[in-house]
Amino acid sequence: MVHVFFLFLGIQMSSKGEHCTVLPEYDGYVLPDFLPLLPLPDKQMAAVRDFESKDSDILICSLPKTGTNWCYEILSMLVQGHATYVKGAKIAGMLEAVDDLSTLNDLKSPRILSTHVPFRHLPKQHLAKGCKIILSRRNPKDVFVSWYNHCKHDDRISHPKLADEEEFPGTWDCFLKDQTENKHNFYDGFFPYEKAWDEAIRTKQVTNVHTIFYEELKKDPVDAIKRLAKYLELPENDELAKEIADKCSFQKFLNAVVTIKAGPVKIVEGGNHFLFRKGIVGDWKNWFTVAQNEKFNELLDKELKGTSLKYTYEI
Repeated sequence: MVHVFFLFLGIQMSSKGEHCTVLPEYDGYVLPDFLPLLPLPDKQMAAVRDFESKDSDILICSLPKTGTNWCYEILSMLVQGHATYVKGAKIAGMLEAVDDLSTLNDLKSPRILSTHVPFRHLPKQHLAKGCKIILSRRNPKDVFVSWYNHCKHDDRISHPKLADEEEFPGTWDCFLKDQTENKHNFYDGFFPYEKAWDEAIRTKQVTNVHTIFYEELKKDPVDAIKRLAKYLELPENDELAKEIADKCSFQKFLNAVVTIKAGPVKIVEGGNHFLFRKGIVGDWKNWFTVAQNEKFNELLDKELKGTSLKYTYEI
């Protein structure tokens, strides 16, 4: 049995007597408070790095809010050969969240695993063996908007003003400033994470990787699913790709998550869908002011200079 923990454990008191999350940190970045990462994440992160990979393993690598759960469901359907929702949640194979990684040996091959850890902390064997990697990506403006709304409703992440720290995530303007300055840099923060992957691919530190963009899945899901199937070396099946695209459309997938999925992660918090909100491209335009967008574009020019990174902001 795979043991997964997602508990609110590390806490401190604010000046008003409210409980506040104390998040673990590792190698200069913030991590969620998965129980295996508490109180110190060193042991679990070393276990992730030393994880015993199988040749058939498929590892989904992504930052939060880039469509990981969506990608996991599509991938699971492709591997099983039919468009049936899997009952298990993505977190069941999420390396940093599994208490005893040896229990993942119980999973049927090919194992579909996932992680948000940055490139430098991926399982060494997975890279050395050239096992398959699905790299899920999304434009940073929509990622920041989605992450802001996630943080607001996640009592394991949000906290009121403390003696030595401002409220988080606070207002949208405060949050955007926090993220662009890479303060609450979950999993290294957007730009360091993305640039590390860009460098790894460019220098061939990793070669067996298929990049799938959130925006491509939204614009033409059937084509994106067919290309993913080809990468996985699965038989061409146009009808299956269409069925999966239909079953994994946002509203149908959301309904399945709420009614079918089993797991320890809360799906709804305070009446809000905790992991899934709108599932659209371009919602950033409802959040960024003209001034914020101009400043962010300047940051993009600076951060992406010298890389091959390009993003789609509307479809």
